[in-house]
Amino acid sequence: MEKRINSRKTLSGLLIGYLVRTGLGCLAVCALWFGLILILITAGVLLPANSAATAALEAEDVLSTMSADHFDADALSPLCRWVLLDTTVSPGRIASHDQVLGSNIGGRDLDRALQLDSPVIRPFYYRDVRLIDGTLCRLQYSFGATYADPELRRVLPDFELCWLGILLVLLAVTVLLSTRYTVALLRQETDLLTNACRTLAGGDLSGDSLGHARLREFDQALRTMEGLRQELAGSLKCQWVMEQQRSERLAALAHDLKTPLAIVRGNAELLAEDFLPDAQRSFVDAILRGADRAGQYLAALRSAIQAEHSTSAPEPIDAAAFAASLADTGTALCAPRGISFRMQTDFPEGFRLRAQRQNLGRAVENLLANAARFAPEDGHVTLTCRVEDGFVLFAVQDDGPGFPPEVLSRGGQLLQTGDASRSDGHQGLGLFLARTVVEAHGGSLHLENAGGALAVLRIRQNAFP
Repeated sequence: MEKRINSRKTLSGLLIGYLVRTGLGCLAVCALWFGLILILITAGVLLPANSAATAALEAEDVLSTMSADHFDADALSPLCRWVLLDTTVSPGRIASHDQVLGSNIGGRDLDRALQLDSPVIRPFYYRDVRLIDGTLCRLQYSFGATYADPELRRVLPDFELCWLGILLVLLAVTVLLSTRYTVALLRQETDLLTNACRTLAGGDLSGDSLGHARLREFDQALRTMEGLRQELAGSLKCQWVMEQQRSERLAALAHDLKTPLAIVRGNAELLAEDFLPDAQRSFVDAILRGADRAGQYLAALRSAIQAEHSTSAPEPIDAAAFAASLADTGTALCAPRGISFRMQTDFPEGFRLRAQRQNLGRAVENLLANAARFAPEDGHVTLTCRVEDGFVLFAVQDDGPGFPPEVLSRGGQLLQTGDASRSDGHQGLGLFLARTVVEAHGGSLHLENAGGALAVLRIRQNAFP
C-alpha cells in the first residue's frame, strides 16, 4: 500500500509539470510563429527584416547624382523613407520644418527624422546623403519584416506589430489551457476531500471507501480521514453497545423492582385494613405514600426508556390541532393549583409537521407538568408554539424559582437533578425524556432562567422523510 502511495504525484511535481508543460507550449508557439514568418518571406509575401536598410544603402549611389531641382523620387526604392533638407543643414544635425524642401514622411515620423529621434519599439536609423548642389537628403529606415506589396503596406497596419500581437494572444491561450488543465486536476482532488468531509459530516461511517487521490498529499489526507471514519465508527459502536447495556440494565431494574414494590404495597394495604393504633397507622400511611412515589418513579423510568428506544413511525400532524391538545393538557395541570395558563401560537395557516405524535406530545406535557409543579400559586405558565428558521419551537415558561445551575449545565441527562429549590421529584427523568424525544427529531432542548424557568424544545420541521 505504501508503494502505491509513493508512486503518486506530489504537489511539487504537479507544479513543476505545469511549468514545464507551459514552457514547452510557449516554445512551440514561438517556433510556429517564427516558422510562419519564414514561410511568408519564402513565398514572397513578406520582405526580409534588412530590406529597408539595403534599400537605403543602394539609394546613396543614386542620390549622389541628383540635385534638389532634379530630384527623382521614383528612382528610389519604395522602401526608402526620405526627407530633403536645404543646404544649411549639416549631416547628423537636427533640422526644423522650415528647412524641409520635400519628404515622403509625414506626422510623428517626420518630427523624429528632423530630430534624429527613434521610438523604443522598432527604432529608426538614419543616413544623411549630400546631393551635388549641397542639399541634404536624410534617409530613415528600420529593421523588420514588411509586406512586399506596396499597396498592402499602405492599407494594412504594421506587419510586425500585428504579428507580435498574434504571438502574445497565442502565448496567453497556451498558458490559459495549461492552467485550466492543472486547475481541473486540482479541482478533482479537492472534490474528493469535499465529498469525504460531507460523508463524515453526514454521519456515514460504514459506506464505501472515500476514494483515492492522484496527488500523494491529497491521498494521504483521504487515508487519514478514512482512518478517522473507522475510529469514529468503532467508537460509536462501543458507545451504542454501552447505551444498549445501560438501557437493558435500567429496564431490568425497573422490571425487577415491580415485584418487591407490589409486595410492600400489598402488605401495607392489608395492614391498613386492620385496626391499628394511631402511631402504627402513621407508619403504614408513610409506607403507602413511599410505595406510591416509588411507583411513580418506576413509571417515569419506564417511559423514559421506551422513548429512548421508540420505534413509533412519524406521521403528519396538524400543528394547530396538536397545539390545542397541548393547551387542554396545560389547563388541566394548572387549574388544580390556581395557576393561570396562557397559550401563544404562531403557526402558519394549515401548517403540518411530521413527527412522532405520542412521543412529542409526552415530551411537551412533561415540561408543562414541571412548570405547573414549580409555578407559585396564582402564578403563570405560558406555552409558546411557532416556526423559526426551519425548526418548530415549543417553549414552556413559568414564573417559579427557575432552574438551579446544575440543571442548566447538564439538564436533560439521565438522573440529573438540581437542588431542593427545583427538584422535580422524578430524578431528572422528565427532562431526560424531553431531550431524548427532541434529539430523535433532529432538534435540541434548551434551558434557561428568564423571569422563571424557560424550557424550549426545537425540532426540525422536516426531521423525517
